[in-house]
Amino acid sequence: MAGWLFFLLFFSTFEGFAQNDTLMIDVAHIRLDSSIAKQCWFTTRPKGEAVPDSAIPLLPFKPGAIAKYYPHYPPAASLIEKDNYLKFFLYNSGDSVKDLVFLPGFYCWKIELFKSTMNGAGSGLQRIDEKCRTFSGSRVLSLAPHEKAIFYCRFNFVRTNVNIFTPYLIETDYITQWLTRKRDLDYMLDIVTYVVSGIMLLMIFYSLAVYLQNRNNEFIYYAIYTLCTAILLFLKSYLSVKANAFHYVYEEYLDFMIMIASVFTYLIFVRKFLNTREQHPGLDKLLRWALWPLAILSGIFTILYFSTEKYVVLTNMEIVIKLFFLMLGVTFIAYSIKRKDTLLNYLAAGSFALVFFSIISQGIIMFGWKFFPGFPLLNRAMFYYELGLVLELICFLSGLAYKNRRDIIERVKERERLKLENERKEFEKQMAVMAATQHERDRISADMHDELGSGVTAIRLMSEILKSKVKDRSFPELEKISNSANDLLGKMNTIIWTMKSSNDTLESLVAYIRAHAIEYFDSTPIECSVRVPAVIPQVDISGEKRRNIFLSVKESLNNVMKHSHARHVSINITSMDSCLLIVVADDGIGIDTENLRRFGNGLNNMRRRMETIGGSFKAETKDGAILSFELPI
Repeated sequence: MAGWLFFLLFFSTFEGFAQNDTLMIDVAHIRLDSSIAKQCWFTTRPKGEAVPDSAIPLLPFKPGAIAKYYPHYPPAASLIEKDNYLKFFLYNSGDSVKDLVFLPGFYCWKIELFKSTMNGAGSGLQRIDEKCRTFSGSRVLSLAPHEKAIFYCRFNFVRTNVNIFTPYLIETDYITQWLTRKRDLDYMLDIVTYVVSGIMLLMIFYSLAVYLQNRNNEFIYYAIYTLCTAILLFLKSYLSVKANAFHYVYEEYLDFMIMIASVFTYLIFVRKFLNTREQHPGLDKLLRWALWPLAILSGIFTILYFSTEKYVVLTNMEIVIKLFFLMLGVTFIAYSIKRKDTLLNYLAAGSFALVFFSIISQGIIMFGWKFFPGFPLLNRAMFYYELGLVLELICFLSGLAYKNRRDIIERVKERERLKLENERKEFEKQMAVMAATQHERDRISADMHDELGSGVTAIRLMSEILKSKVKDRSFPELEKISNSANDLLGKMNTIIWTMKSSNDTLESLVAYIRAHAIEYFDSTPIECSVRVPAVIPQVDISGEKRRNIFLSVKESLNNVMKHSHARHVSINITSMDSCLLIVVADDGIGIDTENLRRFGNGLNNMRRRMETIGGSFKAETKDGAILSFELPI
């Protein structure tokens, strides 16, 4: 049996060299790098099928088989779920040893490279385990001068849709530059990605600052959302040409989980930012219940990832979750269109931009769409996803500015409302105090009228009765008692009139002055005339103002009676332009400046009283004395 195996191995090897010289690669002619996809033989085996190393040369390799798997494009899903085998022929026509780096493609792992020395079955197949330090997803092979050899490679693809199936041979000294060149092909996309990641980082700081200032919990969720998005974008670009276990796990699992986490926190943010519980109950119910299917689907995806090697199942599961995202976004947009809510429409516009460009991004990944053949950046899936994110961010900031402006207006209105409410309460308090004061004034005036007034009136009456009984005898003291009681009664009536709140009107003041003047000059030689307006304005005047005005006018009438030697006195009361004017004029001797000391104190009292209540007093002589009392009302 071993002999037959040796014979088949030797024969197949010999046949490969003899009949496939056209597929043999002369490594001495390789300058820097060379794609060997067309010179490779290819075959696959189901995963889990144990193929011994010694049996690899016996597999049914076919020349040019890679072509049907679209070289330079992601491999078919069937290849990702299988063990893949490559076979290629190398010849060194040079006079020196040739060292090369071989990689089957990007995002390949479990790479096993073998070299056939044609020294018999088993012993002629040598494993090459040396990895390239610069790029661990490759192996270093070596050919002696004029050596011919067959190489076999067994490898697996990472379970992601960003694999590139293009076998390369690269000079060992050029591998660093080659990787840099590959990365430079996407330098524009990397710049865009890093810029968008930086914007997301700024939004994280902004959200945290807003939270610290206002304690708005929704901005914590927005910070987590932007953090997940920034990590997703940054690692996509930073790990693009790296081959390590973390990168493979990131491409297979972590990137999608980070995307789910970002959507999850964004849904919570939307609920709190829009206050959907109170403003949009239907939308709140939708978003709240959407969190459960999202958590369940992500859990199922996690279980499938760690429990199966099937790529198609994971891909279908990923498509299901993305379709759930799509349905949720479309429902949110449709709901927002029906509701005339500006803030809601801002977020809906951002969601529309993100959904629209995400569909384009997914189409490029799944169907290889190309829109601008001359502009590689505009044909990259990540570019359109990032464009959607930026537009969503712009719409969010616009909505945030609108909300801040609306909140400021509402806070101003609330402050004005509270101010008016406080003013109203203060006014009510003052009104209550005023009402209590007026009530107390009315009570005191009533007590004075009922108690003191009746007592003083009794004294006056008894003095008059006593005077009538002793007509024949003169008692100056009795006369003084009668005059004092009469004077006290008049003053008390004036005080009672002043204190009574029902008299706090201009009409009451005018009537009281008129009645007092006519009564004061009654039974005297002086004729008194009083002119009042036909229509007296309904204006309130406090008791203090009424008292000072009345006492001032009373003092002027007293001066007319005692010092003017007048035969006629006129009182003219007018009210115009929010001003009360009372003019007392007589036809007497006027104000005698030589005898001013006799009644100068009265003039000063009148001026002081008017100034106390914000009015003015003027005295002049013109065919008698003219005294003017003016008070704003």
